[in-house]
Amino acid sequence: MHKEKICKFQSFASTGDPKLGPKRLEALQDQIAKRNLDGFLVPRSDSFRGEYVAEKDQRLRWLTGFEGSAGICVLVNKRVGIFVDGRYSIQAKNQTLPPIEIINWPNKKVTDWIMEITNKGKIGFDPWLHSVDEIEQYKKSTENTNIVLQPTQNLVDIIWTDQPAPPNAKAFRYENKFAGLTQVNKRKILAKELRENGNTAAVITLPEGIAWLLNIRGGDVEHLPIVHAFAILHSNCKVDLFVDKTKVKDLKKHFGHNISLYNQNDFLSHLEQLTGSICIDKASLPFAAFEALLSSKATLDPRGDITAVPKACKNEIELSRAREAHLIDAVAMCKFLCWLNSQSESKLTEIDLVISLEAFRSQNPEFYDISFETICASGPNAALPHYRVNYDSDRAIEKNEVILIDSGGQYKGGTTDITRTTALGEVSGEIKKAFTLVLKGMISISRLKFPKGMAGCDLDAFARVHLWSEGLDFAHGTGHGVGQFLSVHEGPQRLSRTSKVPFETGMIISNEPGFYKEGHFGIRIENLLAVTKAPKLENSTVDEMFIFETLNFVPIDKNLIDISLMTNEEKDWLNEYHLKCRKKIRENLEENEKIWLDHATKKIE
Repeated sequence: MHKEKICKFQSFASTGDPKLGPKRLEALQDQIAKRNLDGFLVPRSDSFRGEYVAEKDQRLRWLTGFEGSAGICVLVNKRVGIFVDGRYSIQAKNQTLPPIEIINWPNKKVTDWIMEITNKGKIGFDPWLHSVDEIEQYKKSTENTNIVLQPTQNLVDIIWTDQPAPPNAKAFRYENKFAGLTQVNKRKILAKELRENGNTAAVITLPEGIAWLLNIRGGDVEHLPIVHAFAILHSNCKVDLFVDKTKVKDLKKHFGHNISLYNQNDFLSHLEQLTGSICIDKASLPFAAFEALLSSKATLDPRGDITAVPKACKNEIELSRAREAHLIDAVAMCKFLCWLNSQSESKLTEIDLVISLEAFRSQNPEFYDISFETICASGPNAALPHYRVNYDSDRAIEKNEVILIDSGGQYKGGTTDITRTTALGEVSGEIKKAFTLVLKGMISISRLKFPKGMAGCDLDAFARVHLWSEGLDFAHGTGHGVGQFLSVHEGPQRLSRTSKVPFETGMIISNEPGFYKEGHFGIRIENLLAVTKAPKLENSTVDEMFIFETLNFVPIDKNLIDISLMTNEEKDWLNEYHLKCRKKIRENLEENEKIWLDHATKKIE
């Protein structure tokens, strides 16, 4: 038995059970055969296409034991494969048992693997758990075969006899003093855009977009304050909201007369009745909803989620609140790092650190929740980019090993995310070199000045060039968008090789290059950045340029830096950053913490 250690916002129990996987997969194979299917798809997804899913929708974890936040299990002709990207390749191997095969995506796509096994057969899928884009891509890839993608009921739900009930958390109003715009004004702005584009309505199925549009928040999934709902925004500013009405019964005054409430199971029938030009987002729209729209008299305009860009481009009030939230969070992080730095004995474990960090954040009454489960990984565990500590994996903090802590908080003023890699004692020269190369990439992004119109794919290489020079790299994007008291992973902007969405003022992104040596150590350094206009240069031939405003102010561990690898410009940036940390945070610390901060931010030469 494990000694129970408790956090308010994070559990350390192992939520998946690989030992049960083979038996459950066998039961699912029986259901596949009963329906004359040759395969079935089990994504980690729900009807709302979100990264965070309720316990009811944790089908992939229940079926296989894999606890990662992205992946899909494919069963075809008695073969079973789990497709994961580079963040989860090691974790998936550790959390599953045969007959499951771990397949690296996107090196090999789902349909490529299926076609290696067979060129005919019916592959079932739940049309609520796959987007239009996904299914269309699958169908295109298999069009020269006799493989058929067939919508069906969810077969996992049939065998999952003790499946949890849907979430029923109450929704609440998100005050205008945080949102910066009323929900009435937001509806007017987007409705005008619909009219200008010749649309009669837009279908919105991402709860984050609905939460932003209507200035509401909820608690239907952990750490992400959303309400599970679908919506139709009409060009006359009215909204049809499809939701469990008990969740929003206290919001009638907030909604007013132009927001009509319906049950979720009325959604498809309303889609079938739509006419005119309907704006949809094929990347998020469930295939089931798409089929309902195809049976209507409407024409479809697939130009994307109408809420995505305005939600991502924070207004001045939102940015002001975000800065406040990050300062609150930085105080908690500095208190935690001071406490950690004072620990000299190997009596602490990864779980102890998670509990301590949550306690420091909880000292501030503005703290609402963590923004995701804290990643606290030491030694070889740090080589797992999305490691989640549990009672089985928890290990003692050892001297001379790296400790990677990736965490964040939810505050009504904003969502925070920060990663610091540190150590108790001295680390090896190999670790110092890797840490410094990662830091150089992080500084490179932080110092960038770039023309308007650039996207993540244009900037991502700046974070990697120093690693590349040594034949090293990392298998995740450099950064993701961040919401406003919403998702810590927000689109459409990203800092990655694949993102073609241009950056715009007010967007917030993470800047988190890393390096991971399997079985040994991992390093990641992360700050959040806001896109802002750059001052006009006297002889500039570029009409408009952007720079990044750093939002986090927590010292970077100088003990892990190989100063000889740093340029003067990089040292200047780090010294200026640490000076800002000291000025912004020091007055909020206790005397011993001030001493720690002064040392941690001391100028490097």
